Amino acid sequence: MRDTICATAVVLAMAAPSLYAQPVLFHDHGHGLSFSSDGKALLAPSHGGLAAYEDGAWWEALGPIQGFSSFSVAERAIYSSGHARPGIAAAGSAGLIRSSDGGRTWHPLALAGEADFRLLAAGYRSNAIYVLSAQPNSAMPAPGLYVTHDEGKNWRRTAARKLQGEIHGLAAHPQQAGTVAVATGRGLYLSRDAGESFLLLDGRELATAVAFDTAGKRLRYARGLSNEVVEVALDGPGRKALRLPRLKRDYVTCLAQNPKDERVLAFATRRRDVYLTGDGGVSWRLIAEGVDPRGSTATEGAR
Repeated sequence: MRDTICATAVVLAMAAPSLYAQPVLFHDHGHGLSFSSDGKALLAPSHGGLAAYEDGAWWEALGPIQGFSSFSVAERAIYSSGHARPGIAAAGSAGLIRSSDGGRTWHPLALAGEADFRLLAAGYRSNAIYVLSAQPNSAMPAPGLYVTHDEGKNWRRTAARKLQGEIHGLAAHPQQAGTVAVATGRGLYLSRDAGESFLLLDGRELATAVAFDTAGKRLRYARGLSNEVVEVALDGPGRKALRLPRLKRDYVTCLAQNPKDERVLAFATRRRDVYLTGDGGVSWRLIAEGVDPRGSTATEGAR
């Protein structure tokens, strides 16, 4: 049955984008934030589809992926998971999927119809993909954090079950396939052996988001109570905090860096606001504000 699904869903085409002042995707919670590999667009997936911020405006592409659950941009492809729209091949859980044309079309790689990964992180150049699986499937006998180095042909379960706290974010090192960072309710963890062991880097408070810089020299993570993003050097001394705009009863859920300009950063919040900086975090600009389907400001209880 799985072979039939994959064979009949080789290409998932996305419709041509339309311009909006702010895309409808912000009517629900987002599921990732990444710059395109050419650095020209900021990509924001959600249950409503995929949107991009480019040249000061948002455009939205609605297609067969009804809801993105996770999303990660590598140098030559975008990897994601979610749900396909009813009425098309492989409707339901999309498993691991890949786009090689910036999100215009999607190709199933593994576990179509079986898995919907809430968190996914692909190394920018490493070929490693880490996913958090909440349910067992034919390739994953138990829930947990898994890694693949061949786009889903083979999977290995990591020792993430030994981590403390709920997992809120994943980041795969851009070059080192065995280096992965995990943000949890108890702090920030780092593994340099593909998840065989984890070191607690910061256990002072919960970590809500994490990302490597494109060069792989620094790690940025959001601390849930301090309203700041901490930046640490991976090898050697170096630590600083990036002050954020005041987030009223809100916190950071996604971090992104432009691969072509390290000064250009973005983050999204639980209430679905998106901020952008072009000067390394000295100043921030609000480029999207979360709203509910009725057009009002997102509420504290939004999920």
